[in-house]
Amino acid sequence: MSDLQCAARIVVVNPPGLADVGWLASAIHLEKVQAVYAADDVPDTGPVESLADDLGVPSHLGHGDLSDGSQGFGQIVDQHRGETVVVVRGGSDADPVLLLVDADGVSRGTLEGLA
Repeated sequence: MSDLQCAARIVVVNPPGLADVGWLASAIHLEKVQAVYAADDVPDTGPVESLADDLGVPSHLGHGDLSDGSQGFGQIVDQHRGETVVVVRGGSDADPVLLLVDADGVSRGTLEGLA
């Protein structure tokens, strides 16, 4: 049976991807981001707050474990069905990744500004 709800669009960014916040904000602005969340494992939340400010959306810092499949990640997905949010969590990748999450699972999408 297919999922009747819209997928949550989660832009996952690791701390190295916050090296140029202005560029990142301009690259993902077409996604119409609703909020920026930061996991507990993000060592410096200053760039997270700057990204949220540049996008004109609220930031939610210290949001716990936001790894795939975690309770915190699931809550964000449930709260933002049909919307796009940024999740900043620990990791070494510099490039942001778009995850499309619905009841059928997780798939990778293409970020318009980075394609």
